[in-house]
Amino acid sequence: MLTVTVSTEDLRQKMLGFGASDCWSIQHVGQWPLAKREAIADLLFETGLDCADDRRGIGLSIWRFNVGAGSSRQQHISRPWRRADTFYNDGFTGYDWTRLPGQRWFLEAAEKRGVERFIAFVNSPPINMTKNGRAYCDAASGSTNLAEGREADFATYLADVVEHFQKIEGIEFDVLSPFNEPQWDWEAGTQEGCRYSIADMKRVIYALAAEPGLADTEVEIPESGSILDLWMGEKYLEAFFGADSSTSVRGKIAQRIVSHSYATDLPSSGLVERREELRAAPDRYPGLQYAMTEYCPLGDHGRGRDLGMDTALLVARVMHFDLVVAGASSWQWWLAVSPYDYKDGLVYIDRVPDDGDFFESKTLWALGNFSRFIRPGMVRIGVRRSDGASRADTVDGLMVSSFLDSDRGIVATVFVNWSNRTVPVNIEVAGLRVDGWIPYVTDAAHDLSPFASLLAGRVAEIPARSVVTLVGNGYMKEG
Repeated sequence: MLTVTVSTEDLRQKMLGFGASDCWSIQHVGQWPLAKREAIADLLFETGLDCADDRRGIGLSIWRFNVGAGSSRQQHISRPWRRADTFYNDGFTGYDWTRLPGQRWFLEAAEKRGVERFIAFVNSPPINMTKNGRAYCDAASGSTNLAEGREADFATYLADVVEHFQKIEGIEFDVLSPFNEPQWDWEAGTQEGCRYSIADMKRVIYALAAEPGLADTEVEIPESGSILDLWMGEKYLEAFFGADSSTSVRGKIAQRIVSHSYATDLPSSGLVERREELRAAPDRYPGLQYAMTEYCPLGDHGRGRDLGMDTALLVARVMHFDLVVAGASSWQWWLAVSPYDYKDGLVYIDRVPDDGDFFESKTLWALGNFSRFIRPGMVRIGVRRSDGASRADTVDGLMVSSFLDSDRGIVATVFVNWSNRTVPVNIEVAGLRVDGWIPYVTDAAHDLSPFASLLAGRVAEIPARSVVTLVGNGYMKEG
């Protein structure tokens, strides 16, 4: 039998939380009939229980708000559901804060349900500031589609958005992410996007730093589409956090390097090895954190909507290695709500602008095994296994991570069982006395369902093809 020992004295990264983005579909869903949008908001943000003591939601603690470029006012982007509005008025001569009503409704719904960390992210500068007047690049865009000399205007627009929500609507954006996957060319015209060279990015960062309205807002960069470009390829780590003080902008940005987990999410594409390399790279820059801010399965294994456990387990495995190997301090999913026949949603909907049905996925609840119990401020703690399995050994078996809330004496230990067999586990805690555990199970038959409490020392049965969180309350041992 496997014995897992978690150590409350072996402290790793402090967690900022778990989140998802409002991109694209929320602009429509946020204007659906009130009962349906309330129900979807509950699934995403709620931490309470319903009248049957079932979980109402997964308790996301981070919400990503897309500050659009205005592509919805044009026909250039071929997919209407991927267009986005901007807060400029029709003539781009001033602001119209009544725009983006669906997104604003969900922003307020998240805040009312207890979400505390909000991120404003940008895929393209507003179309009145781009070289080609569109929200995506073309061959003539050069190194970036942001028009020459418009860095200050772009920064002022973003600062005005942040200030408006803080002063008028009572929602504070903790983070501004001005770039998204800047290494890609963004010429396909299927969604908003803008490329930037490192020099282009630095000019924007300096402009943002000059905005007084952003003094209390962290600027996260570079939102790389690949973790490989953090230390290879574009070498963002060295460019933004290197020792060369003449070019470094480290003092003007969050002390956190940010990327997406695409293209390295399978064992065959370096699921473990690439994250080991990633962890070694930030460790060369004292005090630098890592955050994973966008993921869903892409490529061949992303095609086809899947409400079941296959995708849920794939996602939970990526989460495990992002947290445990790469050391991510936050983890954020791509589309909170998807209308597509693709593995990109937590909640799925009919592609109907005004009304439709919605569907829960097992991916939603598997993410909840992390997000509902690993709350902001908790710290990941070390785990020892009696079988001595290496990280690579666990990719097709049982993965374990554990997190501590020292103030409340809570330990949340998450098991991802990829295998087709039930695994009996004995769990021990070093440094904290835990008298019992409550298991919460997501598998083919259960959605984050609580099981009967286990007394300390009793064997926990981790079902085949499942994600299980054991939550223990205890008190620190003396001596």
